[in-house]
Amino acid sequence: MTDSYPPAPGGLERAVRVLSRELAARGHHVEVASLSRPGSPAFERAGGVVVRRFTGWTRHLRRFSTDPDHQFHPTVADPPLVRSLQGLVDATRPDVVHAHGWILHSCLRLRLPPDAALVVSLHDYGLVCAKKTMTYLDDFDSRCAGPSPGGCLGCAGAFYGSVKGTALALGLVLARRSWDRVAMFLPISAAVARACLPGVAPDRIRVIPPPAADDAASPQVPRPGFLPDGDFVLFVGALGEHKGVSLLLRAHQRMATPVPLVVIGPRRADTPEFTGTAGRPVVVRDEVSHQQVMAAFAAASVVAVPSRWPEPHGLVAVEAMASGTAVVASRTGGLAEVVEHDVTGCLVEPGDADALAGALDDLLADPARRRRMGAAGAVRACRYQSAAVVPRVVEAYADARALLGR
Repeated sequence: MTDSYPPAPGGLERAVRVLSRELAARGHHVEVASLSRPGSPAFERAGGVVVRRFTGWTRHLRRFSTDPDHQFHPTVADPPLVRSLQGLVDATRPDVVHAHGWILHSCLRLRLPPDAALVVSLHDYGLVCAKKTMTYLDDFDSRCAGPSPGGCLGCAGAFYGSVKGTALALGLVLARRSWDRVAMFLPISAAVARACLPGVAPDRIRVIPPPAADDAASPQVPRPGFLPDGDFVLFVGALGEHKGVSLLLRAHQRMATPVPLVVIGPRRADTPEFTGTAGRPVVVRDEVSHQQVMAAFAAASVVAVPSRWPEPHGLVAVEAMASGTAVVASRTGGLAEVVEHDVTGCLVEPGDADALAGALDDLLADPARRRRMGAAGAVRACRYQSAAVVPRVVEAYADARALLGR
């Protein structure tokens, strides 16, 4: 069960689709329940998976969403949606209900069969943080000390507005009372586990990254024509401050090596102006297919992931490594678990433009080192592919059901 599912774009959506289809390919009966989405059918079969999209009161919240492509469930149960999900549970009698996103808050209200386990993947910090970022106010250089009623209400109110922020933050506080209904938590990184699950028994936690498609490293389109010739640095991600875009622009201007910077991703309200120079051009593309992104990863000299917030995982780094390209990333959140320093790339302190520029210069000046890192990254990326991840999820399902008998 998930807040949204393809064709809705996003890393979580792709991960849920990969997991669902891989489980189906292994002989499991898989049904996906998601929130309704304009332009998507209420029922479909695709990739061996049954997909059902349900409506509820949440649909009335669309006009308050900052991103129409991503409709999020609120942090409280949606009664009409609960009724629809309960009907699905009663009809299918699942062994496992696997929640992704805030739809968990409706799943917590379900009456499950006695031997059915509720499992939840934590793709971000949304279990305890209304902003899902674990950053306080707008200061990406100041890490949140952890959830507290006063701090969360003020921070969420400043971000969403007082009414919406207060409702989301209070919903998370109230939901903690129902965490005992979750048999197993699957945070996608140790960083997410530390932030969201203090005090939860270790046997109810399995750190499992989101599965990437096994063919993700094989570009299926030619080298995109918008890429410059020769060496270039590539950035892929939302073009916002939390991803370190302005930081990267400053680092690019400070680099000793004058190479182009290619930036790919959707624009946001806080997207900066991209002004390069004759010797340091900046190429910006905001409408690029995932296949073209993978081809760009393979063509890049170095991929920069300069996030200023504690990335829950670091899918961009995984996909870059799978493409055989060295990565320079911030030493924050799950990125520090994905990128092995001096082996698959370099880690620099978040927010340090000089360190970022220096690391990029060092790699550009040493093609042999880049090739070694790229080869090591391709090997390391295999642990994030579905062939490695999905069996761990199946094992976690079995462990979750075993816990029910205690």
